[in-house]
Amino acid sequence: MPPKTTDPIRLLPEIALEQSHADSFLGSIDSGHVPSLLFTGPEGTGKEYTAIEFARGLCCMNPAPCDLDKLPCESCRMVSRLEHPGIHLIHPTPTQGSNEGEDGDVNDISKVLEEKRRDIFAKYRFSKKASIRIARARAVIQRANTKPFDSPYHVFIFIDAHAMREEAQNALLKLVEEPPPHAIVIFTTTNPDGILYTIRSRCQRVRFTPLKPPVIERILETYYRADARVAKRAAALSQGSITRAAHLAESFDDEERQQAAAVAAGLTVEGESWAIGQALVVGKGSNREGVARFLDELSLVFRDVMAGDPKLYVNQELVKQIGAIARQWDRAALPGVIERIAQARTEILLRNMNVDSTLTRLFLDIHRSRQAA
Repeated sequence: MPPKTTDPIRLLPEIALEQSHADSFLGSIDSGHVPSLLFTGPEGTGKEYTAIEFARGLCCMNPAPCDLDKLPCESCRMVSRLEHPGIHLIHPTPTQGSNEGEDGDVNDISKVLEEKRRDIFAKYRFSKKASIRIARARAVIQRANTKPFDSPYHVFIFIDAHAMREEAQNALLKLVEEPPPHAIVIFTTTNPDGILYTIRSRCQRVRFTPLKPPVIERILETYYRADARVAKRAAALSQGSITRAAHLAESFDDEERQQAAAVAAGLTVEGESWAIGQALVVGKGSNREGVARFLDELSLVFRDVMAGDPKLYVNQELVKQIGAIARQWDRAALPGVIERIAQARTEILLRNMNVDSTLTRLFLDIHRSRQAA
């Protein structure tokens, strides 16, 4: 869901992600002595955005980074368009086989940047396995040893650095350990163990944690122009990932929510035969992504039941239905139910397990949890 904006330079949202460790550490760095940095944390927690914003601050023509909502300097304008000559975003791209060369990934990186200009939090996915190759690492080294043009620094931001080939990482070792005064290297990754220890040990690690729901709501409402009600629901289901939240906001389906509430009510008061039949109904004709979305909605219904206070419900339109379900449950049993739903979602979406049998086991487990309670 690309952000709806009419301002061609307003591509970077002016939003505080409230990443306390990152904010504190990056704010304490002397711009004249920037170490190589390793940003680690779950997907969708703002690592790439923060790296770009940090680079924008370093390259800004003013003493303090410009406010993008006002009159930014030309440097910040270029960063906002992802066109700054000193800030280099390196993304994994599909292999070019035996024809790989220094510029073999340029077209693919251009595709990623085109998507990023529409949505800075988007996750571009190639149909083939992607990596950062040694040819790109060598090009970075060569660029790092040249004087920046129209910029005080060369800032190299390696996105999903765990996808970098081992020989490329080895090639970068000297640059990471002893960068020229005008060169800064930033790696972002969800899997730091995928990066060689020799690289990791020479970087200052900056840890990112799942974003808080109010932060995600704010991004959805201001950057994506999502409805406040949809933003609240998506944030509650996002597990702290703006990438997932944006997808949820785009694919919001009120029928799925109503179906989830009806299933939760049925599992509370009906028998096992009803639970088995309903599992087949939910799974029939649905793809795995659709079933995963249903399970997200079912989890949210039980979260509201566990909350107890209608003022805290995300599903404000279902207050009566949730209240009726809540009267039948011991709240102590509900964390286990929510965890079991999350497990089933993982089995269906990531482990490719049979949808009907997984839903049947889940629905029977929830029904029996209610009986035990």
